[in-house]
Amino acid sequence: MTTAARTGASTGPDGGSGLGVVALASYLPGEPVTNDSVGAAIGVDLKWIQDRIGIRTRHHAAPHEHTSDLATRVARRVAEHSPVGPDLIVLATVTPDRPVPATACLVQDRLGLPGTPALDINAACAGFIYALVTAAGTVAVGAARTPLVIGADVFTRFVDPTDRRTAPLFGDGAGAVQFGPVPEGYGILATELWADGSQASYATVPPAGEGWFEMNGRGVSEVVLEMGPKVLGTALTKAGIRLDQLNRVIVHQANPRLVGTLAESVGLDDRIVPRYGVQTGNTAAASIPIALVMAHEEQPFRRGDLVALVAVGAGMTAGAAVLRWY
Repeated sequence: MTTAARTGASTGPDGGSGLGVVALASYLPGEPVTNDSVGAAIGVDLKWIQDRIGIRTRHHAAPHEHTSDLATRVARRVAEHSPVGPDLIVLATVTPDRPVPATACLVQDRLGLPGTPALDINAACAGFIYALVTAAGTVAVGAARTPLVIGADVFTRFVDPTDRRTAPLFGDGAGAVQFGPVPEGYGILATELWADGSQASYATVPPAGEGWFEMNGRGVSEVVLEMGPKVLGTALTKAGIRLDQLNRVIVHQANPRLVGTLAESVGLDDRIVPRYGVQTGNTAAASIPIALVMAHEEQPFRRGDLVALVAVGAGMTAGAAVLRWY
């Protein structure tokens, strides 16, 4: 399933002094994988999965599909709807095709963009926000103007399909946002990043051939509920925006239950904090852009809407961004 949209932003000769979203797209490979399918492998029924984590479906990449394939497909889809082309590619992923070269370089080649700077970012599920900040910083120093930021992962390849604690949680997918100049006061208003390597053991993939993804669910949840509100609050303070002014908050879709708990902890309801992980599962670095696309499709953002992005991932890492839509 591929979806894409243009936001209505234009990039005329005057350009503008802000950096905003001008097009966005998502890609979920294959048909939805139901809880019946997942439950059969882990020895539990549909109700157990739905009651415990709230996920109903997710998507799995085909055996021949790699992260570069998902990322290229979504990048091409964005290009069909964007008034500008990328002069920088930043790809957030924890599942690169190989350690070297960067998967972003493979995507750059397939897009036919020789010479365009391309790099990977690994900050796990917070990776898209780290990539967004990297792209915005590159623009700020004059090394780019129209960055393409992609989140793509085939994380199901690293999850034990017989482990009831992790197998139902994850899906594969890709999302991308094309940024471009927008008028001052619109686009990215503020960002905040955080990391604490002393908590690295909470979620980890062992070296190749040495095992599957391992997660301390309680530890991860505690960090999410502590650091999610903190990074969001700091980004809002930097932007001079109050929490009650936000039109929507796009949270990393770790699982619907955790997203709901996080929203409740800061006093926001489902109307503001949607739970699209019900349909997609946890797509790692692709989670934020996929959810952003789904939110835009469900209820298109309007010019002036205040949108926040919040994610916590392995590392542990966390990030938040506040945008005024244009």
